Amino acid sequence: MSQRRSFVHLGLGALAVAGIALTGASCVAKSPSSVSCGEEVRPSIDCSSEIPEGDIGVLNLASEKATFEDVAIRRISAETEKFVAAHTRLCRDYNACAIDKAKYDEEKKALLKLLSPVGSLVAAVKQASSEEERQAALDALYQHTVPEAERKEELTLTLSMEAELPESAGGGTRTVKPDEPLPTNARVFFKVEVKPRAYVYIFQNNASSGLTVLFPDERIGTKNPLEGESRIPNGDLRFRLNEKDLGFEDIYIAASRTPLRDLDEALARVRDGKITRIKDDKLLDGMKHLPVEGAGAKKDAKCRDVGLERCPRIRGLELDLGGASGLKPGSKPPSLMARTEPGDGLLMKVFSFQHTGEGAAYKDAAEKFSRLPAPKTRGGVIIERTRTRGGVIIE
Repeated sequence: MSQRRSFVHLGLGALAVAGIALTGASCVAKSPSSVSCGEEVRPSIDCSSEIPEGDIGVLNLASEKATFEDVAIRRISAETEKFVAAHTRLCRDYNACAIDKAKYDEEKKALLKLLSPVGSLVAAVKQASSEEERQAALDALYQHTVPEAERKEELTLTLSMEAELPESAGGGTRTVKPDEPLPTNARVFFKVEVKPRAYVYIFQNNASSGLTVLFPDERIGTKNPLEGESRIPNGDLRFRLNEKDLGFEDIYIAASRTPLRDLDEALARVRDGKITRIKDDKLLDGMKHLPVEGAGAKKDAKCRDVGLERCPRIRGLELDLGGASGLKPGSKPPSLMARTEPGDGLLMKVFSFQHTGEGAAYKDAAEKFSRLPAPKTRGGVIIERTRTRGGVIIE
């Protein structure tokens, strides 16, 4: 891991460690070794020895690009200090005969359940050997220490691309997996679930037809912000895969708990016909160059500034579909499930599928796809590939 991405004892981390040391030292029982609580004589507790061993100070990240990670680390540090302070108060109350041993043991057990894992979680972040491992470790630390109410930007998005196949492809319906083949004349809609309420943007670019805004679009009924589960388009409307631009389709998805004004305005210009080519808008053209996740992709692509904060990489952590965490009992795994990274309020994803012709072309592609190994969940790793694009139209 590069020096730029390493963790160092600075700022909040040093303060947190110092604070822990001071609060622990201030609680050491000096004399006598026992205290009288009425008729009960109880051994006094050395409060500093009650703190779990290991480095539970949260270390700052030495990275100029980690603004939202800095937010996460500040919150982790603050919550860790609360755990320690609560334990110190509990210990002092016991030594001052304010609570009995049963109450002390009960509350201590609850506090140590929160505090004990922090040391190993911090160590996992510091010792991560890759960007993917570091992101996963920081997320685990954040989820453990920071209460849900304090994760002010956190957003979870579940997206299923539901396809109705034409008779030439055997008919039937299916939830489309990333990079899965779909034939011309397939009719599709999206099931989108967000937790909590969020603003969602879905658009597509292709060589022949140019830009297509799939959502938001006043013609389809559903409007931003979305809450819970939504169908896009709603009712009996579908998107139909047309016969143009065979190849890989890239669907661009952005989601935020607050409106993305610049993106909203850019897509409004597309809907009004003022922009027909993606290269005519800096923001959208930059999103076209977002790295796409998938098999055989090139890793470590460089970021470009497109106006959405600093780095237009794939934003957000992919959640494990196979683990079925967060899925309703009996439901099928969706096409995509992701959560914002710690401290971040923006999800940016590219969902792709392979557009084929009907008949034999689709059957051949489907057979090849069925033999591919299941893709690995990649989290926020930056990868890219060059592909052709196809087209979707509203029917």
